[in-house]
Amino acid sequence: MSKEKHPEENKKKAEGQESESPSELIKETKKDEETSEPETEIELLKERLAKSEEQAKELEDRLLRLAAEFDNYRKRTAREFAYLIKNANERLILELLETLDNFQRALDSAKTSSDYENFHKGVALIYTHMKDLLSKEGLKEIEVIGKPFDPNFHEAVTQAESDKYDDGIVMEEISKGYLLNDRLLRASKVVVSKGRSKEEEKESDET
Repeated sequence: MSKEKHPEENKKKAEGQESESPSELIKETKKDEETSEPETEIELLKERLAKSEEQAKELEDRLLRLAAEFDNYRKRTAREFAYLIKNANERLILELLETLDNFQRALDSAKTSSDYENFHKGVALIYTHMKDLLSKEGLKEIEVIGKPFDPNFHEAVTQAESDKYDDGIVMEEISKGYLLNDRLLRASKVVVSKGRSKEEEKESDET
């Protein structure tokens, strides 16, 4: 037979179980806060990650569009450049055809005429016309006679003694050199002076 507890005693125990001390409440509150803080940080990190991924995708799309636009621009520029070169060649060739026609007329005239003087004048006119035409296209002769030898514009074929030009001065032009729009197109082939011979120098010193 079990002993029954006093009603007041049971009541006190029940009240003790239901009520908690302030320190215990603070501990539980801190515990709840500590549990909720990591969850909040994780959510924030997830949001930041999602935004970063979205920004990265936008940047990737922009980069791909720019790359495609640049490739199209490069191809279009190459086509336009090729077209300009082709048209420039056509225009120049069209103008040179007139010179070719003039040469043909001069040759035909030489077959039926023995007038060398008129033939020479005709060829000289054709030559002048062609020089003027090429000059308009930016072609310019390089002046060499009496100029110091310059390996950037001159090609020395040989050297020779000269009583007129000092050592290192161009004394003769073998073939003309040309500039095209101020850039070297073809170097001049030249003979470079070695100056006077030793005998001439000796005779000059004696006199």
